[in-house]
Amino acid sequence: MSQESVAAPPAVIRRTADATTFPPWVVGVLVLGAILLGVASLTDDKSLMLVAGGLTALVGGATIFYRPHVGVLVILSTMLLSYPDALKGVPPFTINNMLGGVLLVILVLQLYRSRDYWFLRQPEVRLLIFLTLWLILIAWLSELYLPEKRLLPSIARRGVEGKSYGEADDTGRWIFELLSRLAFVIFFLNWMTTPTRVRWALWLFALCIAAAVPTLGPDMTKGENEYRITSKAVGWAVNLNRFAFMMNVGVALFLYLAGRTRALAGRLFFILCALGSIPLILLSASRSGFIGLGLVGLFSLGVAPIPRRWKGGVALAGLALTLLAFQFVLADAARERLLNINPFAPQASADYSAFAEGSRSTEVRMTTLAEAFEIIARYPLTGVGLANFRWVNAIMHESYKPPHNSYVWAAAEGGLPALFAYLALFALLWGRISRMRPHFKDHLILAGLPDWLRIYLILLLFFSMFADVWIEVHVYLIAAIAITLSRIAEDEYLRTRGLPGAQGGTAGARRATARALYRQDAAS
Repeated sequence: MSQESVAAPPAVIRRTADATTFPPWVVGVLVLGAILLGVASLTDDKSLMLVAGGLTALVGGATIFYRPHVGVLVILSTMLLSYPDALKGVPPFTINNMLGGVLLVILVLQLYRSRDYWFLRQPEVRLLIFLTLWLILIAWLSELYLPEKRLLPSIARRGVEGKSYGEADDTGRWIFELLSRLAFVIFFLNWMTTPTRVRWALWLFALCIAAAVPTLGPDMTKGENEYRITSKAVGWAVNLNRFAFMMNVGVALFLYLAGRTRALAGRLFFILCALGSIPLILLSASRSGFIGLGLVGLFSLGVAPIPRRWKGGVALAGLALTLLAFQFVLADAARERLLNINPFAPQASADYSAFAEGSRSTEVRMTTLAEAFEIIARYPLTGVGLANFRWVNAIMHESYKPPHNSYVWAAAEGGLPALFAYLALFALLWGRISRMRPHFKDHLILAGLPDWLRIYLILLLFFSMFADVWIEVHVYLIAAIAITLSRIAEDEYLRTRGLPGAQGGTAGARRATARALYRQDAAS
């Protein structure tokens, strides 16, 4: 008996029907809102703003309720860009909080109807949940065994927004960030379920990277000694190493999108975006970014879905642009810093006046790492707790410097269990991405995406040696895309076997059909 002839059991009836279109009452409410907006415009500005804000929230809420993936894309954009204050809202009524609340309600309703908790069975999601709970637990317990903050030394060093390092407690903020990013992964897995939606997320990611470019100019002219570009308008572009990391990811992403674009104009556009990112990486004078650029060139051109006749030209153009920018665009100090990769460059004078460019930064990092290892040795199991490294290091060594290393950061603030959990997470992601490569090699929409995702993971692991980035969006985005690709591959495979697919029908119907097929195969 063939697989196609297997009779599927009766489908399980859902409690409610799927909402596929906007119901008439939505149109009526929008018309009423338009009337109220017209009436408010005849009164005063305050009434007009209140009605306009309520109408915007109404339209946005209706859109998110029927198209949750739109809300997921908006949340992704807020994680990658800094919105104007007028759009952020007032805490706790911020755009992320309101979107997250609406999506959480929709998720609860969806799980109530489907009884399908498939995402909780993914090992990467379980590790992310463990890391979140562990870091929160240690943050709460750390007050029992850490020294009191009143022992902080009076070092005249100012931090962000005029506050001294260690003066404010950032633990609550970072706990909220952890929970928000975990919720984002769950939202992504439940609603970014089709190849087309994943492609939208990639386009949005590329747009957010390109959006930082127009804001780079003013920071290039802060003074004679400020030869490194940065931006205050985009969160990830404030830190120079993070900026270089994102632009390297952008080069790989632009090359991937160039290979997936059929139109010649679009292909040329993305190739020019990739080439234009190269001088920006060099202008950041980030040595990790400079080495990372070599990694991108080594891995991207080998696997990017670009026609072979284009790859040689793109490689030569990138190399030529790198040499020209290095020779004629960079300042002397920037070239000296990029070439001073030796972490043990000798000190020329005791007062740092004749230091080789970048050597002082390297020596400070080496000193901070040594101090961090002392903290790890003192608190190996628990660490010092989330956001506590700076002020604990200040008490022990009178230094407010962060570890500048994700591996050391995880061990210092979360203990060795957190470090091992992160390493296990990356191992699982690497294995999952590698298994997806054959399936998506010639995919109609997402061909070669696991190759770009693997480059993204390699860059993250490399830059993790120079910045503490594991609590940021990158780990969560890589995990969300990788698991979604597995789900899409499983769905397409099951459909070829006559099953409703991993995402079709109810969970009970899928299990019943799979059991029937298994019994038929076993009997034959």
